[in-house]
Amino acid sequence: MGRHRTINYFQWIRAIGAVSIVFLHAIGTMRNTYGANALGALRVGFEEGLSVGLSRWAVPAFFMMSGALMLDPDREMSWKKCLRHVWRLLFVLLTFGFAFCLIESVVNHGHLDLDVILEAVDSLLAQNSWDHMWYIYHLAGFYLITPFLRLWVAQASRKEYGWVVLVSFLLLQGTRTISAFKPYNIYNIVSMRECISWYLAGYYVHKYVELDRRWVVAGAASLVATIALDVGLGWGWAVDPWRIVCAPYAILVMLLFKRFLEVPTAGHRLIELLADFSFGIYLVHPVFQHLAVTFLDLAAYPAIVVNAALVLVPTALSMLLVWLLRFVPGFRGKV
Repeated sequence: MGRHRTINYFQWIRAIGAVSIVFLHAIGTMRNTYGANALGALRVGFEEGLSVGLSRWAVPAFFMMSGALMLDPDREMSWKKCLRHVWRLLFVLLTFGFAFCLIESVVNHGHLDLDVILEAVDSLLAQNSWDHMWYIYHLAGFYLITPFLRLWVAQASRKEYGWVVLVSFLLLQGTRTISAFKPYNIYNIVSMRECISWYLAGYYVHKYVELDRRWVVAGAASLVATIALDVGLGWGWAVDPWRIVCAPYAILVMLLFKRFLEVPTAGHRLIELLADFSFGIYLVHPVFQHLAVTFLDLAAYPAIVVNAALVLVPTALSMLLVWLLRFVPGFRGKV
């Protein structure tokens, strides 16, 4: 197994996906802080629909990229290497994740003492860090079972692999979607995080699937359905990456990158920087968005100005903070 070339369109996904997630959280931060009544129903509905199209593909794409790289039988991926990936995520949880839990506990209680610290530890263990950290918890678990998945992927035919990916979406995300209409979660045969479907699908989509008319139609229908359910009917669960509603759209976006952006990022300095800092941007940008709405009355400004500011400023400050952290022993290579 030799050295593998950079998959160029993955770099573009990292860069653009990171910014799209900052935009998603900018919209959510404003809505959660001021409420729909203060912002206006028309603005909230328009921004929510816009965020579905511009942002809801990003986390599935990040899961798929990880799966494409980690499950590729031609890439060297020993147990030791897998555990290094797991440790990177655990390190992030023990530092950023715990810091977020501690901040929340201090804010809730108004002081810092041993009980507050222990509460933060409990929150971290219970996966109750800030909302966006769920992705880190999930991915760490997927990395732990990667050596077992690789053994199967290496010997599976395209047809076998495709059926397993399809069934995983139906049994995991499909039943979770139907459960939105029930007071309980439908039994889905195995107890597993639904986003494993994205992780499994990554290598399959990267290796076997190409953009064609069927995916354009399916993806467009998925996007329309997601917006209709979310904005039209108020079923916010439809946008969750563990529901099957937006799955064809996320795969369509992945295929669009694959078809049109399998080109080097050399010469696109901003894209190179965003791709390099994408993981760090994901981790820390909510801090700056929360600080902005804490100290400024952003509802007093035009929506387009506020949204632009809540994307551009946190992205830039996140890159600066991550750049500084890379000089701190232990953080280099992890953020």
